[in-house]
Order: sequence, then C-alpha cells, then structure tokens
Amino acid sequence: MVLPLVIAAMCLPVSAETGHAKKLYWFVPDGMRADPYLFNIYEWAEQGELPNIKKMMENGTYGFSKPVYPGHTPVNFASLFTGSYPEVHGVADGPMHAEGRPLQKPALSGFSSSAKKVDPVWVTLEQNGKSVALLSIPGSTPPELKKGYTVAGRWGGWGANFTAVNFQDAADGTMRHSMGRATRLFYQGPPLTVFANSTAAARPASGQNSYSPDKTAIFEAWGATVAVRIYDDTDDGEVNYGRIAFSGSDGKVLADLAQGDVSGWLPVVLKWGGLNIKSSFRIMPILLRPDGFFRVRFLYNTLNDTVAQPAYIVEDLLENAGPMVDFVDNFPAQLVFYEEDKAAFLREAGMSFDWHRNAASHIIDKYSPDALIHDIYSPNQMLTSRWWLGYVDPDSDRYETVSESERALLWREVKAMYRQLDGIIGLYLARADKDTLVVLSSDHGAAPLNKLVHLNNLFAAKGWLHFSVDAVSGEPVMDWRSSKVVYLKDGHVYVSPEGLQKEDGNWYRASGKAYETLRAEVVRELETLKDADGTKPLMKIAGWESAESRFRLPHERAGDLIISNRPGYGWSEEVSANGNLFSVPRITGYKQSIVSDDYPAMWCPFMIAGPGVKKNNYLGDKPFSLVDQYPTILKLMAIPLPDFVQGKRVDAVFMGKSPE
Repeated sequence: MVLPLVIAAMCLPVSAETGHAKKLYWFVPDGMRADPYLFNIYEWAEQGELPNIKKMMENGTYGFSKPVYPGHTPVNFASLFTGSYPEVHGVADGPMHAEGRPLQKPALSGFSSSAKKVDPVWVTLEQNGKSVALLSIPGSTPPELKKGYTVAGRWGGWGANFTAVNFQDAADGTMRHSMGRATRLFYQGPPLTVFANSTAAARPASGQNSYSPDKTAIFEAWGATVAVRIYDDTDDGEVNYGRIAFSGSDGKVLADLAQGDVSGWLPVVLKWGGLNIKSSFRIMPILLRPDGFFRVRFLYNTLNDTVAQPAYIVEDLLENAGPMVDFVDNFPAQLVFYEEDKAAFLREAGMSFDWHRNAASHIIDKYSPDALIHDIYSPNQMLTSRWWLGYVDPDSDRYETVSESERALLWREVKAMYRQLDGIIGLYLARADKDTLVVLSSDHGAAPLNKLVHLNNLFAAKGWLHFSVDAVSGEPVMDWRSSKVVYLKDGHVYVSPEGLQKEDGNWYRASGKAYETLRAEVVRELETLKDADGTKPLMKIAGWESAESRFRLPHERAGDLIISNRPGYGWSEEVSANGNLFSVPRITGYKQSIVSDDYPAMWCPFMIAGPGVKKNNYLGDKPFSLVDQYPTILKLMAIPLPDFVQGKRVDAVFMGKSPE
C-alpha cells in the first residue's frame, strides 16, 4: 500500500517559503474515479503504472474529493469552478424545470453558462489580469471570457455540435421500438442512431466485383446525404456481403470499407441553424453481417467556427491537432448493443485522447495562457458504459459473471485509459515552470449500476400518469394535462392534483390540502417500494421546501420532491407498455442521484503541485468536498476570493504555515 510511504514523507522537513503561483494548468477529466480501495490511482502510481501521477505525488499534495448531489457533471463542474454549492451557483441538474414553463422540455440547461448565478473561476482569473484558455469545459458557453480562448464548451446550447450518428439497418424493427427516446441526445435532442431502410437490387451490379445482388441505402444526417452500396466481393457461390461503398452527391466513391475499417477524414458540408458549415467526418462500419445487415458509425469533426471564441483558433487547431474527436460515444450510450461495439468504443476513445493531448500541447506552446483549464469526457464514458465497471467492481451484481482471466483483461483496458490520462498530465508537468500550479481534479467517480427503477411506470400504475406509446418508434406520448405525478431527471418528482399542465401549457407549483395529500401519498409509495429481494431503492427524500437544507439545491429549480437512490439502483424517466418497475440496463456504471459522502465509488482525485504546495503530502483516505479546491487554488495564486465562495481552504496543502 502507498499509505506508509506517504506518512513517512510527510515527516520530512519542508521549506517555510510559500510563494504564489502565477500560472495554472488545471486538468479535470470527467468521471475519473479514484478511491483508497479499488481505484487507488496512488497505489497504481507507486507500482509504476502511472509515472506522471507519481511525479505529482512526489512534488505535491494529493488525496480524494467527493462530489455534491446529484453527483453528475453539470452540477459538479459548477461547484468545482465556483467554490459554492448548487444553492448558491444555481445549477441543480442538467435538465432544469421552472414554474411558468412546460415540463415536457427543460426550461434551462445546466450545461449552459447562463445557468450559473455567480461567476466561474475563469472569469475571476481574467478579472485579475490572467490570460485564460478553456478546452472542452461544460458550463463555459456561451463564452464568458472577454479576451481569452473558449474552445468547444460542451452542450451549452452555443454553436453547432455535430454529434456522431450510428446508421443501422431498419430490418431490426424490434430494436428501434425498444430504444424509444434513447436514439436521441439526452433523450430529446438530435438523433444518435438512425434506422435506415435498405433495398435489394434485382441482380449483381455489372463490372463491380459484386457476386450477389447489391443492397443500397441512403444515410442522411446533419443535412448531408451519403449513398451506400452493400456488396458481396467473394466469388464463393454464397450470399456473403463483406464490403460497403459510400458515395457523395456527385456519385464519386468516398470510401470502400469492410467491418472494422476506418476511413480517413472526408470533407463534408453540414447544416446547422440555416448555415452551411464546412466540416469533415470519418466512416466506421461497426458490423456487417453476411446477409447484409449493417451498423455503421459516422464520426463528425466537432470543431468549427461556431463553437470557439475567438473563431480564428479553429483553423489553427485543425491544422495542428487535426479534426476534433472530443469524446467517445454520447448520452444515452449507443455503443452498448452489439459485441462489435466494444472495439468501436476503444478505437474512438483512442482518437479522443490523441486529439486532446495534441490540442492542449499546441495551446500552451503557441498561446502561452496564464491558465489552461481542460476537460475530457471519455473516462466517464468508459466507466459508465456496458463493458467494464460492472465486471471489475465487486459491488456489481455482474461481477461474478466473468472469469478471473476475463476480469484481468478488463482491468488492463481500464488502466490503459488511466495511462492515457497520465500522459496528458505529463504534458502539463513538462510545460510547467517554477511559477505554475498543476492541478488534477474530477467532477465525480462512477458506481456500479445493477437495476433501473422505472418510477413513471409506478406512477402510471397508480393512475397518476397517463401516456401512450408510438407503435413504430417506441417513444412515449405524455398526457400532461391529465397527469398528476411524474419523475424527471435527475432526482425530481413533480406533483399537481389538478394536472401537470395548465391551460396555458405550462407547469406551476401547486399548494393546498389536495396537494399535500397527494404528495404524502407519493412519499409513501416511494418509501415502501421494494425490489424482488426486499431492497428499497430510495435512500433520501425531501420536499422542495427543504431543498437547501437537505440537498443544498436551489428550491426554485427543484421538483416537488427530491429523491436520492441507493447505490446500485438508478431512477429512470422511461416508461414502457409492459409497466415493469425494475429492469437490468445494458450499461453497468452511473453516478446520478447518489449521496456520495460514504460511498467511495463516487470519489475522485485531487492532486496539486507547484509553488507554495507541500511535497510528498498525502491528505489521507477521508475525502473533502470538491468546493474546497477553488479557495485553495486561488489562495495559492494570491487572488482574493469572491464573497459567494462557500468552500473552505484545505490548509494541509500549504507548505509551511498556510498563508492568511
């Protein structure tokens, strides 16, 4: 174990000099789990697997941090970068609802910079004379920096974010129906999977090395159309489709690929908001069966003039880092349905790490910002995907379903991802001078997900929620006017005895005796809900009046009831005609609606090195709130704290006596 070595190091004499940092490199990989028990990255580093994290341990202070409720990205990024809890910064969720707006669509996105009620750290840094660059930071767009660089702030509703699209043979109608809204970004946005019809030709195409009748299809997304020809190139007397040719609008073949191949970056013009945007994309056939059934992924360059400020940095990054692969897969996860999806996932994840490493290096080398704050989302995507966490974490119901040799392989793949993170940390250490703080943080860890709890099916069974299901798409059609109770992400239940939608189409907070009676009935149903083995998925519940005191959430952005789930269980919005209350999901990891205080799977790293920071200093196994990182960093940079900051300085970080 690493602990005895570190305790000894803490006894070494240290300089009384504290100094102040002038620069900051702050790397915040999303969903980078770290804990003293299973994902002990410091032990891995001592064993030689993470050499750059080992350097940070030797030259700085390190420990564990815990997220705020509800444990997911937008809330925790806002907390990390404002040093305050949601009750102050205002970001209570990703999709947030408000009185006077319809419940069927979020009134405000927690990923938008406009959702915050106080300034983030990059604004404070800029106001104190620092030049700042932001790379893929959720909550940073629309841009708040006046002079710095903002590149691809994720999901902020600003600019053209061309998400990847899977094109799948529509012959599998069952899958289309079962996916329902899960084919769309955040269940309501642009398509992530498109089911395309294919047509069989009467005979093989002449002169094109095709030995069975071709199948053709049209793939269309983001305003661009690609013609597809699926053909049999094997003269074996059997129907054996093995290749796909892709052609542009001019009829010229863009790529001719087999399953598992990857095209180069191909030029394309995409449409967004009435604009034609020159971009590029890659084609990756994930699956092509001998009968012609196909599953093909189009991966679009996510960097263009509309997602960066100033816009001129786009051309520079494209030239020096290449087309942007920001992260692997998306939400909800799409690369979880076929065994072949795992290889596609790993390949795409590698592309994302390559791009982020190259982009961060170039930004530092060319633009020399005083502060670079950088996020990559791929760690979260791996640990919340289907393929890994459920089989390496003993708390998962699926842990025993694989052999020790299979688990060893999965651990090698997980640790390979952590080595990619370690490599990015290495580039920051290599470029840091004596005046630079290097910080490694994350927003949350990841816990095993065993069961989904379909609360809206429960409410429907009670007669409180009314919906129908589209026979083709499987998407629900909600009757908001006649419904009285609904669960909406990530931990909110809305209750109104007179209906969740008024005459003007909007929702308003109810009150009165009927409201309190119905709300009490809902509480009883949630408190008594049990799984087949008697386990209750509910951990904590409070009314909106107690949002601040019980969950530190702003009450005006909370549901009528706020709920947290027992680790292993996850709340689901999705309804189904079968009315099942519990289901086993394909994904095996998650982080939503868990109170993380005593649950190490949700913890994440905090490492800091640079002027004024104590060296070889382990903070121990007990985590501190991630809101405490902000005041600690700003104190080391001699920057005054804004009045709204709630976090407390971690005094054990400072060399000698902590500066006042």
